[in-house]
Amino acid sequence: MPHKSRSDRPLKNAKVVESFRGEAKASVALHPWERALVVIACLHLCFLPWALGARDAWAQITSAVLGTLALVVACWPRHYRGELAPQGAFVLHPWSRLLKFPVFWLGLLLLGYVACQALNPAYRRVEAFPYWWLVPIEHITWLPVGVDAPFEKMNAWRMLCILGGAWSLACALWIGLTRRTALHTILTALVINGAVLALIGILQKVTNAKEVLWFIKPPADYFVSTFFYKNHGGAYFNLILVLCLSLMTWYYIRSLRRLERSSPAPVYAFAGVVLVSMVFLSNSRTALVLLLGYLLVAGSTVLFWRIKNRNGAAIHPALSGLMIAGSLAVLVGSVWALNLDKSIEQLRYVTSEEGQRNHLEPRIIAREATLDLFEEKKITGWGAGSFRHTFPITQKNYDGIYRTPWDKQTVMLWSNAHNDYAQALAEIGLIGFGLLTLMVLWSVGKAAQLGVSSQPPYLVLMLGLALPMAHAWLDFPLYNCAIFTTLCAAWILLLRWMELEAKS
Repeated sequence: MPHKSRSDRPLKNAKVVESFRGEAKASVALHPWERALVVIACLHLCFLPWALGARDAWAQITSAVLGTLALVVACWPRHYRGELAPQGAFVLHPWSRLLKFPVFWLGLLLLGYVACQALNPAYRRVEAFPYWWLVPIEHITWLPVGVDAPFEKMNAWRMLCILGGAWSLACALWIGLTRRTALHTILTALVINGAVLALIGILQKVTNAKEVLWFIKPPADYFVSTFFYKNHGGAYFNLILVLCLSLMTWYYIRSLRRLERSSPAPVYAFAGVVLVSMVFLSNSRTALVLLLGYLLVAGSTVLFWRIKNRNGAAIHPALSGLMIAGSLAVLVGSVWALNLDKSIEQLRYVTSEEGQRNHLEPRIIAREATLDLFEEKKITGWGAGSFRHTFPITQKNYDGIYRTPWDKQTVMLWSNAHNDYAQALAEIGLIGFGLLTLMVLWSVGKAAQLGVSSQPPYLVLMLGLALPMAHAWLDFPLYNCAIFTTLCAAWILLLRWMELEAKS
């Protein structure tokens, strides 16, 4: 019998791995390590909104721990044998894929940059209740600098937890998911979790609850579900709605192609109705405007595809129209019964002269003051997490945002700039902002390379991922750990979904 040399075995193993990554059958069970990754990712992403939007330090530390754990599990070598490897036993080394992932290297540079800011503070926050001020301290002038402030009040170390948790989870999902069923499980878990939170939010509105989950005292009365801030709640539910509509569209198109009489699409449609209702009831004006624009664009996209592919449809157009009309009827009925007129009144108010003077003008002025702060340290910034400590330096130059109208002796406290891009420029400078921009550009370019515009589910998802990024121009959703981490994970899930679909 012919004898195979040892040099032939790695080649055979490589072919088996390549075949597994591209042609594994759905009937083959997930590897235990991949199942563990799915469980950790679901736990991580579902935990964040339940932890009151992960606004507190303990939740952000937990996010960093779960993200790191996910990355360790994803990198662990996987031995496929027996029922897990019908084409032959082999070993998969996911970490090798990590080395070819640009976001891994760019994110690593960003984390190192923020760590350098944390280790090289140029100022220290000194407090003598109820006052505080910044004191210059000795530092290395040619390195990026930060502000030495308490962890619980926000500093570079805390921002490192937020960024590190999102980055490590994104890397874990990129290298650890080898099957579409694992990816869909995570997306579905997010949708179910979001729908449950939305139902709780609706019940809170119905019962006129004054506390989050009926027992947690919020700092203000404009909380939404488990989010203390209505604009964060609106942005988060918009993001979950996007995931829901993408899955609904994918299952709907699959049912048409396979001539199936039933599919999970109506279930996702119902969850979408609940999520849309919650966005309306959040009274977040920006989230509502963005949602209406998105639904118009996404609906037109799916309708165009439906008309173009009507010859292969298995569902009669009249039935499709009936389903759409029924969903709209449920949506309109629910939001009307729960005081939709308040949301409409909010839109009218924000477009009025009084609304612009009270809400838009202060944010525009704050943006200008933040850009002034950026001008003083363009290249390196003042330090991640430093905004609330350094903003008074330029805030005092603008009367409209410095003293409170009701007490001219009281200085207004701005924890965020209400413009994430201006705030990021002021904190991490052109260097850090450039690294973030490169990661976004690579993601968009990769999506275009994989043909995102050719399939409605992917296009619906990618268009929706722009919602929180657009919202960030008028508020600070990307500085919320729950929204930022979920957005980063959604981008990677989109890209991985398209890769796996192309190989199936």
